[in-house]
Amino acid sequence: MQIETFRGDLLLDEEFDRLLHICRLRLGSEERSKIKAQVDEVIEYFDAIDAIKCDDLEESYHPIKIPERLREDAVKEFENVNGILKNARIYRFYVVGPKI
Repeated sequence: MQIETFRGDLLLDEEFDRLLHICRLRLGSEERSKIKAQVDEVIEYFDAIDAIKCDDLEESYHPIKIPERLREDAVKEFENVNGILKNARIYRFYVVGPKI
């Protein structure tokens, strides 16, 4: 695993203005520079993650081997379907539930 240096091209002013527009935010100049610095810092973190060379590593979805405790799927017929539907409101072959 090897880490490269950062790209250095952080969020441009035009991109940041578009981001503010999409988020429906209007910031003063002091707030704008503060938020832009924070967004640039987040981008630097993502650049550091992107720079990690891990092409030779095996993918690890579940790093801890846990035995699967799943039950076998088995079809089980329910015998009292008509008893349940007897109390249901039916409209055009659909069961109508309460409004939420």
